Amino acid sequence: MHSTLQVRDRRNQGFVISGESGAGKTETAKIVMEYLGYVSGSSNEMTAQIQRRVLQAQPILESFGNAVTMRNNNSSRFGKYNRIFFDESGALVSASVTTYLLESSRVVSHGKHERTYHCFYEMLSGLADEELTKLQLDRNEPYLLLHGEEVEDEDDDWHAQFEDRDQKHFDRLWFALAEVGFSEQDINAIFQVLAGLVHLGDLSDAERDEEDVTSVVELDDEILEKASRLLGLDDEELGMALQRRKVRVKHPGRESITEVPRTTSQFRHALHSLIKALYKRLFERLVQRINSSFRELCPRERCEEEPWCEIGILDIYGFERLERNSFEQLCINLANERLQQYFVENVLVAEQALYRREGLSWQGLAVPDATPVVSAILQTFRTLDEYSQQLAMGFERMSDEGFCQKTVEDASKDLRRRDVLRQLKLSNRRGSGSHLSVSEGFLVKHYAGWVEYTTKGWLDKNNDRLLPECEELICDSFLPFVASLGEEDPGKVPFRSISKKYCTDLECLLETLNTCQLHYIRCFKPNGVQEPGIFDQSLVLDQIIQCGTIELVRIMHDGYPNRCPFDEILGRFRSLLPESFQRYGMRTFIEALMLAYDVPNEDWALGVSRLFLKAGRLKALEDLRSEGAVPDPEVLQRIAKGIVRKRWIRAIHAVQLCLYLPKLLEEIRAVRASAALATSALLIGRLQPLLTTARERLVQRRLRARRRLRAAACAVRLAMRIMAEVRLQRMQKAMRKWWLLRSRLETWLTDRAEALLEEEERRREEEQQRAEEEERQRVEEELRRAEEEELRRAQEEAQRQAEEEELRRAQEEQLRRAEEERLRRLQEELLRQAEEEELRRVEEELRMAEDQERERERELERQRHAAELQHQQERARARMEAEEALRLREEQLLQAREEPGDRSSSEPLESEPETPREGDAGLDHENEASEEPEEEHQEDEEEEEEEEEEEEEEVEEETEEEQGDRSEAREARTREERQTFPDAKHAGEERE
Repeated sequence: MHSTLQVRDRRNQGFVISGESGAGKTETAKIVMEYLGYVSGSSNEMTAQIQRRVLQAQPILESFGNAVTMRNNNSSRFGKYNRIFFDESGALVSASVTTYLLESSRVVSHGKHERTYHCFYEMLSGLADEELTKLQLDRNEPYLLLHGEEVEDEDDDWHAQFEDRDQKHFDRLWFALAEVGFSEQDINAIFQVLAGLVHLGDLSDAERDEEDVTSVVELDDEILEKASRLLGLDDEELGMALQRRKVRVKHPGRESITEVPRTTSQFRHALHSLIKALYKRLFERLVQRINSSFRELCPRERCEEEPWCEIGILDIYGFERLERNSFEQLCINLANERLQQYFVENVLVAEQALYRREGLSWQGLAVPDATPVVSAILQTFRTLDEYSQQLAMGFERMSDEGFCQKTVEDASKDLRRRDVLRQLKLSNRRGSGSHLSVSEGFLVKHYAGWVEYTTKGWLDKNNDRLLPECEELICDSFLPFVASLGEEDPGKVPFRSISKKYCTDLECLLETLNTCQLHYIRCFKPNGVQEPGIFDQSLVLDQIIQCGTIELVRIMHDGYPNRCPFDEILGRFRSLLPESFQRYGMRTFIEALMLAYDVPNEDWALGVSRLFLKAGRLKALEDLRSEGAVPDPEVLQRIAKGIVRKRWIRAIHAVQLCLYLPKLLEEIRAVRASAALATSALLIGRLQPLLTTARERLVQRRLRARRRLRAAACAVRLAMRIMAEVRLQRMQKAMRKWWLLRSRLETWLTDRAEALLEEEERRREEEQQRAEEEERQRVEEELRRAEEEELRRAQEEAQRQAEEEELRRAQEEQLRRAEEERLRRLQEELLRQAEEEELRRVEEELRMAEDQERERERELERQRHAAELQHQQERARARMEAEEALRLREEQLLQAREEPGDRSSSEPLESEPETPREGDAGLDHENEASEEPEEEHQEDEEEEEEEEEEEEEEVEEETEEEQGDRSEAREARTREERQTFPDAKHAGEERE
């Protein structure tokens, strides 16, 4: 189931279980959680252990949060939201529990044939006699906290019917506490706190005395000692905190705190506040431990991975309409109103809005609107916060009656809230109406009907802060478990609103539900007597109507529960039609699919983007697809013809519309113009005679007004003259009366002043006597307190001196050890600094040696460069000498060539042909001789260049070899120095 719900869609899921009190919501939630734990599997030890703890947490919450009421023997008096986490494979990995508004007032009071929380009775029935003796409890004792004030014989018989179940559930509770991680010592501490609360409840016998503002409430010392010992409190301090209260008295220039006795009502409030606070914090501690046990089983590395999916189960208290409804019932019914409103908005309204958005033909259904009643309740809580805060700050005039009247007045001024919140109707002779007075409650109209609420005690119930005296007692308890229930830093704020926190938690819950895909479970109570085999039809019908099930069923019947997007239909059912139909488009394909498989027209509808189907039709299509169904060819052919026919008809209609639109527009313009002209003409024809008549009337009225003004002016002048005469007569008459009254008043005032002076003197003497008596009593009380305080201070001083001596010794020992440790660390630091200094000196000397070596290398480099320059100069000088020698040889050759030519020109020419001459042979010889030196010169130059290149390469190779040899020698010398001279000083002397 959970894989179908969340693993496929990767969405959080939620179950909202709702219904009236006693309808079976808690049992349904347990069934859902057991099933989820079962289907999640237990393939590994961690998953199985989480599953066990999820199931074992429910008995703890039931024992400490459920009670027997008139309508339900296992009524949840708190709301809870269980969250079960799954990984991507659907395996159970963790869980958590969130609780809302425990009905703490049930710990101190409950109605007849009702019980407080199960854990008290299970403790008395399940613990052995020896354990009960340690807790100073008696199994058969009718304790006030458990059986109420008025105990009758028939009540014993009524309580006896639950003994077997209490004993069986005690074993289950003990095993569950051990399963979630409580040790045996912690479990014993829990039952010790419960026993202490039972004994504290018996102190309420004192409140049966009459109200007395002067006497101190008497307490049973034995019961007080039992409760104090079990809770780890000082009995005297506990008695003083319950019997007396501290009052700040402001004097001119100073402020003092005095203690005054509590009245019985104030004593009852202080005692009940202490019991409720301890039980509520004990319940919260159990919930925290349950959640911690889940986190302990989950490895931290898994928690830091991608977020898990969750399934939430909301089990919240059902709607309640009791004989006496108070603050808790209004909070419970507000939660039901918000959940009902959430259901209406997210199911009924959203469904109809979807139909309208998709363009379906739908006749809207009227759904109930819970906004007025929710607004009225929230405004009631805001007014309650104002009154509760002012009462907590010391404004005694703030009362429950004033709050009730203010709430009704505010509601009557609002048009929407006046219909859902009304004033109580007094009972008449026929017995109808309320037995309460008008200022003790009001009526609220919920979705389940009118409910009467009584506002007695609401200002105290709305304050979640414990009295400072009681808070200090809890924090100072010598039992660690009880002390951990106190608030170490309660702060100076005297008020903390329960209603505001409850509304905030409720809104957070609704925000959490918004992130989930919800599944609603409605629980209906078959009868009101809690007996099997009885079905009350009218009672069930009322529940069905009130929770909106009728509207939901109608929407499910008339609407379309299954809706699928076009692309999803095309992808899933493409195989049910031939490929030729897929080219028509999605809407045409879906229409053809519905016609091919003979789906009735009333069972499907096409929206803008979805196909809507009646219940069962989608499953039928899935079955056809899985069976590989093939439609009838004749039907397909008929459908194809119909599609073509529709297309032709649409095309013809489109063409006709295009041709007709211009004519229609012209006709519309002409009609509009003629209508406008006709309207204008008619208006002018009607207005012209009216305007003429109005003009004549205005002229007549102006004339009449002038005549009236003239007559009025004469009347005013006459009236002013008459009024002046009347005013003069009245003034004379008033003066005569004033002088007569003054003479009488002077005599009366004189007599009255003398009487007041005598009364003031007598009252001053009485106040002085009373003040002297109070001052004498105060001085005696201060002397007594001073003696007690001096004795206590002496004891504390002796104890403090002993503790200071012990502390001084411990501090001296600690200082001695710290000094030794400091000296040791200082020596180590000095040694380390000396070693670092020596190492720095060695490194500095090595660096200086390397600098000197680099300087020698640079000197060698300069000498090599100078030798190269000298070598190049010598080569250039040799090259120049060779060129000069070559030039001289060329000149000699040229001179040799010129001399034979001159000789041959001076001799006569002869005609002997083809005879070689000596001059010709000499010339050839000279040419050959001149070519040979040139070739030899070129060869010499090439050889010189090759020799120069070889010399440069040899010099470079020698330079690189010398540098490598020098670096290797330097590194070897450094290593030898470090090995031979570890001390830097010796190394420096060796290098020198």
